[in-house]
Amino acid sequence: MTQEIGYPKFLRDTAVNKVNENTWEAELTDDWNIGGVANGGYSMATAARALSESLEHKDPLSITGHYLSRVEPGKALLQIEKLNMGRSVSTALLKFTQGGEERIRFTSCFTDFSKAKGDTLREVEAPNFPPIEDCVDMPYKEGFTPVLEKQIDRKFAPYSDWWNEERPRARASLDAYYAWPGGEAIDLFSVIFFLDTMSPPIFNRLGSRGWVPSLELTVHLKQLPCPGPLRMRGKTDFITSGFLEEDDEIWDSKGNLIGQARQMAKLRRPKS
Repeated sequence: MTQEIGYPKFLRDTAVNKVNENTWEAELTDDWNIGGVANGGYSMATAARALSESLEHKDPLSITGHYLSRVEPGKALLQIEKLNMGRSVSTALLKFTQGGEERIRFTSCFTDFSKAKGDTLREVEAPNFPPIEDCVDMPYKEGFTPVLEKQIDRKFAPYSDWWNEERPRARASLDAYYAWPGGEAIDLFSVIFFLDTMSPPIFNRLGSRGWVPSLELTVHLKQLPCPGPLRMRGKTDFITSGFLEEDDEIWDSKGNLIGQARQMAKLRRPKS
């Protein structure tokens, strides 16, 4: 029997079940882990599904998570507080709890992109990437590479091979193509997840010694993507006393900006 991977598994593993009007339940699996902890984008995508089910507007527009403690595989309770139900936007809070302890606090705005109208202006064009056939896979090393890498199809630009210790260090920026292994259409919940799966760009500057846990993550969605692989650029411009920001943009095959993310994280280096 073929093991389920990629988008079908993502759908299953982010599914939520209604407990009552404002409470949903999820069962997190360990296939989306980084170092034994559930990826923050996976947790956020799961929360976004509960919010989408609960609110009148179904499309995530903006969602922010403050990560209070580790999220582990297993049951999670998602408690929603509706703040405002407007004509074009619904706003709500979500408490993500495990074992009676709040692990993440989300604030969110949802809309309906099929009804969105108004001015559109773009001052920045989509970044130029090398052809996808010239890009490279990150080597998978058991016990080192996050297991969630088995679930996505990602190819790094040749100049973004941060794991290559033989080459000179470059600036803290990474470019990569993203898709599901089965080529399925990429929905907004997938975009939320993808936006927290870029390798830390700081590894391209300092090497991969250490880890970079998220403290806060904000995702903005712009529209549904056109078919085809997405292009994501992640970068870090500042580290201050060990705290850093990571900025990510994700573009579709037609050059449309689909989503943006910024997170605050802590660079933790092993003691020498």
